[in-house]
Amino acid sequence: MFVEIDRNSSISIKKQLYDALTYKILNKELPAGHRMPSSRQLSDQLSIARNTVTEIYDQLVAESYLNTYQGRGTFVAQLGDCKISSSQKKDFSEKEDTSDKDIISLVAGRPDLESFPDKQWLKACRDVLETHSQRFFDYGETNGYTPFRKSLVKYLKYHKGIYCSYNQIIVTNGTKHAAYLIASALKHKYSKVMIESPAVDFIARTFHQNGYDVTAAPTDNNGMIVENLNESTPSLIYTSPAHQFPLGGTMPICRRQKLLDFAAANGHIVLEDDYDSEFRYKGAPVNSLYQLNSERVIHLGSFSKTLSPALRLGYIVVPDKLVDVFNVYQDSVGNPVNTLNQAALNELITSGVYESHIYKMTKVYKAKMKMLTQSLSDAFAESIIINGCAIGLHISVEFTDIMFNIKNKEIFRDNGLDIELTSEYNVDKPSSSCNSLIIGFGHLNTEQIQQAIQRLKKAIDDIKRKN
Repeated sequence: MFVEIDRNSSISIKKQLYDALTYKILNKELPAGHRMPSSRQLSDQLSIARNTVTEIYDQLVAESYLNTYQGRGTFVAQLGDCKISSSQKKDFSEKEDTSDKDIISLVAGRPDLESFPDKQWLKACRDVLETHSQRFFDYGETNGYTPFRKSLVKYLKYHKGIYCSYNQIIVTNGTKHAAYLIASALKHKYSKVMIESPAVDFIARTFHQNGYDVTAAPTDNNGMIVENLNESTPSLIYTSPAHQFPLGGTMPICRRQKLLDFAAANGHIVLEDDYDSEFRYKGAPVNSLYQLNSERVIHLGSFSKTLSPALRLGYIVVPDKLVDVFNVYQDSVGNPVNTLNQAALNELITSGVYESHIYKMTKVYKAKMKMLTQSLSDAFAESIIINGCAIGLHISVEFTDIMFNIKNKEIFRDNGLDIELTSEYNVDKPSSSCNSLIIGFGHLNTEQIQQAIQRLKKAIDDIKRKN
């Protein structure tokens, strides 16, 4: 009986023998009634310990793969039509996946993780564990670690002009969790949500899953078009006014005020997603919607872009009148946010490390943005319009001489690029074609940026030839 044992494998010899015998039995290579070699014979054949074979035989007898008869030997049992897929015999764990080896991703939303302040982060974790180790392994506070929320109060006041109490802040696992929290906590008060379109895809999905009637609100290069809103039933309104995702525009003050006036007149609550406004390269930070009307706005913030998405840390600031509503909901579901991460980040904020990191990364991203826009201009000259280059970690690029559809993504991939069409983010339904692409650059180095634009030029030339 042939059984292959790989002594260089990370899988134990016992597991290899067990898998080989069960595979052969289930696939009828060892048919019912087949007499198995004795434990001594098989151990000699495979040059493995007899105890190993005996142990596996005993296990297979216990699992009814084998039957043993005193004085006669060990036989394969009758198992009926059981069969195991041949793919299960393959060892995928030791094979390198090379399918994406030469792909440059231009998908938006990834920061420069090589610049993560790892030494300061490790020191912060060590410091908080040495001081308060036990409390960080217990159930956390429902709305988040209190010292962290108190630090956020000062941070928001200084950097965003938002005045609030720490009781108005709820720490989240990022924007996706924030959207779920809001949708769940408010669905007894609201049944509709207006979402700017295009928008990040999980927003509409989250509200759909919570039973909301979702309406797409068109946007332009200045954000949500407020004049198109006509819902009079009290509803939620989702927007990203500081840096519209994915078009890149910043909502001007006149449109912000119109939106807030519309919300106040109809009893709406505005959800302000401020996901990366810390990185501004031109001009001063604009007023947040919450700053302009703290009674009508829930402010969403995240540390996924400023530090790392792996930390799973974000927050929402809710109006005073909704604090009790969210507290009741939070008490019923508990707090899933890692307390140690909150405490470590609190150390970075209070020590000034976080602010210094933002300052440093703003210069890094500004240089990357400059290189990206210059490379695009050199490659495409007057045939493109670049939007959103004053802020954030991505831009949108309009092409004046070509339309893209979802099938073109294969051509981009054939040229070594993973890139997204603007139409992929349409809330109501992705359109069949559009003339703009989304380019994320935060995670790329300068060499990758230059190479990506070269590949983009070749891919678009290929698309034009095939159209």
